Amino acid sequence: MNILLHTIALEPARWTPQRVSQNLVDLLPKIARTPFKQIEIYEPHLTSGDESAIQSSLAQHQLAPVMLSSYIQVGPNNTNDEKFATEKEALVARVRRFGFQKVRLFPGGGISPEDKPAVEIVERRIAQIARELSDVEVLLETHDHSIADSPIAIVELIERIGLPNLAILWQPLAFDPESALEQFAIQKHLVRHFHLQNRYAEGPFATLKSGMVAWGKILEQLNVDATIEFVPSGICPMEQFDVATTLAEIVSEADYVRSL
Repeated sequence: MNILLHTIALEPARWTPQRVSQNLVDLLPKIARTPFKQIEIYEPHLTSGDESAIQSSLAQHQLAPVMLSSYIQVGPNNTNDEKFATEKEALVARVRRFGFQKVRLFPGGGISPEDKPAVEIVERRIAQIARELSDVEVLLETHDHSIADSPIAIVELIERIGLPNLAILWQPLAFDPESALEQFAIQKHLVRHFHLQNRYAEGPFATLKSGMVAWGKILEQLNVDATIEFVPSGICPMEQFDVATTLAEIVSEADYVRSL
């Protein structure tokens, strides 16, 4: 199993209107001093920075940008066909420029799996992306508040499209042991990547070992790449965030995954 570091874990503004408070060019040398040599990049870290400088820094520090965590909108509630076409061209160009091997997509933010007309539009747009990036893995994240709210609906969408490069980036929809294992059983045959995070029953982020999801029971069933997405020390207000502390915990979490 290859374990990637996700740069979103180093971004305390990720869920604020600001979205970005860290310059990726400044983060890359710090990442390079850890054991991680492959990374997943939070797309706003690219779009808010100088992409040429980022590309040069990646090469200088011998860091491989394996996955792009894209925020392109594919639902009719957030975009129209014309805007989607423009953003799709920009996404494809960015993937080609950086040489990403995988792209993570959010499968219709705010779209209910029961909203058939909206699901059809999301399906058509995802298929367009997957066809244009036929040599890249296009992975739909099992994130809540999307079509993935129904574990079987996201499976059926992927199977209807029927493209070999389209699959699932898996994370639990619900952070409790039984629900996570039930979801994984439905989706296992389409899972090609894991987003590793964990939480306590009450909701706060936990370490992979101490949280509610029994990752050991999941990872023993499937050997694919994974990304450390969030760690508890990184979930804090911007003024309290410390890059070194968060990086140290990410390294520790990766060691724990390898121990499984």
